[in-house]
Order: sequence, then structure tokens, then C-alpha cells
Amino acid sequence: MHSLDRMSHVIEPAITPRSARAAAQWLMRLHDGALSETQRQAWMNWRAADPEHEAAWQRAERVSKTLEMVPLALGMSTLDRPSIRQRRAALKTLCLLIGAGSLGWGAYEATPWREWNAQWRSATGEIRHIELADGSRLTLDSASAVDIRFDQELRLIRLWSGAIHIDTAPDPAPQHRPFTVETAHGRIRALGTRFAVRQDARGAGSRTHVAVMSGAVEIRPVNRERPVQIIKAGWQSSFDEDSCAAAGALTLNAEAWVQGLLYADDTPLAEFLTQLARYRRGSLRCDADVADLRVSGAFRLRDTDAVLHLLQQSLPVRVRYFTRYWASVGAL
Repeated sequence: MHSLDRMSHVIEPAITPRSARAAAQWLMRLHDGALSETQRQAWMNWRAADPEHEAAWQRAERVSKTLEMVPLALGMSTLDRPSIRQRRAALKTLCLLIGAGSLGWGAYEATPWREWNAQWRSATGEIRHIELADGSRLTLDSASAVDIRFDQELRLIRLWSGAIHIDTAPDPAPQHRPFTVETAHGRIRALGTRFAVRQDARGAGSRTHVAVMSGAVEIRPVNRERPVQIIKAGWQSSFDEDSCAAAGALTLNAEAWVQGLLYADDTPLAEFLTQLARYRRGSLRCDADVADLRVSGAFRLRDTDAVLHLLQQSLPVRVRYFTRYWASVGAL
């Protein structure tokens, strides 16, 4: 039985929000690095000051182990110095898990620990190019995260979030190792390929999308023992844990983002802005009364403000900025 399942049967004492937050803060401090002697003594004094504090800390340690974080005694940062916004989100989730105990574990699946701890990550708006040990080329799309594991038997890319583009190279190892991309929905095996993979955000209806530019790929959903579909060059498809959708013709945007471009060909404005929002920090909304306006052209992703300005010049819309990170596109 999974550790989370075992914990769900444990009756745990109630922890106040104040104690849960303090325990979460101490947990993050310890993972940021070794405490000074003064800080360590303050931590021990806090635990000894109230039985509830110690109970909160014990629960925090169980949270740490369940989330597969580095043991506390090592004093290492598994959060790998995320942004202030990410740290606040992490603290909020830790408070929930520590305070709610078994009732809070439903939030576990929605917690992006894996993304924060991934070997390679890209920031929002960043396109990152990486050369792999076998000579293959990997490109991370905006706000993406992967782990890479090459061993004697397998070349594996684990996509935790976002999208990647891969141009595979022949395996230099004496014994051929399959090149595989793994997502929450299953595995994609490259067959001498240039291809892209995008994973939807977690939640009901999420899917993995695959586009093949050359060669072919083999798709195996996680709940299937054997591959269920081969996608050849010029085609794309998507799949969930159980099945694959029918393949369709490749679109320009399947690979355009690698060059920092976003194409639109009579695309509804709402759909265009959804794609643009992947490369922009904060919130970008589209009012319903302009959602069906059509957009065409090629747009550079490195400056999303310039793209929004261009939309105002070419369409009967106005972009309203409520804050630097909150914009809405509506009628004039």
C-alpha cells in the first residue's frame, strides 16, 4: 500500500494553523541549508515549548518523507531556491498538509514539488536549449520542467510540466538504449525522431500532446501493457492514461515556439491569448464579447506586451492593465 494510503487511516491530533505555519517555516529553513547554532537552539526551544509544537513538527517530518524530500539531517535544499512566489505557494501547501493531516493529502497531487525539484527548468517566457550526453538536443518551452536519466539500458526524459522539443541523435552506446519520454499519461518512444511533447496541467481531462516532425514515435498510455499507436512525421495526436486520439495533420505551432514564434491562421482571439499566456507572467484574460475575433500572423514571443499592442492596432480591442501581471483584452 502506498505511504499516502497508509497515512489516511491514522487518526491524528488537531494542529492549529499557527503551529502548522511555524512547523512549515522551520521545515523550509532546514531545507534551505544548515542552521546556525542560535537558529538550531531556537528551533529546539520552539518544539519544547508546547506539545502541539512537537506534534506539528513530527507531522512536518512525515510530510517531508512522503514528498520524497532530502532527509532533514542533511540540511540540503530540495526546493532548489525557487522564486518568492513559488516559495509562498510551497509554504501555503505545507501548512495545509501539516495542519489537516490525513484530510489534507488530497492536495498532494496538485502540489508541484516535482517541477520545483527537477534537474532542468525554464522560467515563464524562457526557451531553454540543452545538449544531452548522447548528442541529442532538448529544448524546454516556457515554464517547463524535466528530469533526465541516462543509464546502461535507457535514455529517459521525465516531463513534469510544460513542453519539450527533442531532436534525437544515434545512441553512441555499444548496446542500443531506447529514447523515451515519460509523462503523467504514459510513455513515448522515439523511432529516429524529431518531435515535441506537451503535457497539460494536472486535473480532470488533462492529456499529453505529441507532434512528430521527422521519423516516428510509439505511444503507450500508462494503463496499457503494449503500445497503442505509432505517429509518423507530419502528424500529431494526444493521449490520456487509457487511450490515444486519432492522429491529425501537424500544425505550424507544434514547432514554431522553438524559434520563439507563435503563429495564428484565422485563430479565435480567445484561443490565441490562451497560447500567448503560456509565455507571460501573471494573468491574461479575454472578454467574451471579443473572444471570436480572428487573429492571423506570426508573433515573437520574447515580448508579449508588444504582441498585445499589435492586437490593439489590428483589431477593435483594448488591452487593460490592472497590474503589471494582470491584463485583460476587451472591446473598445
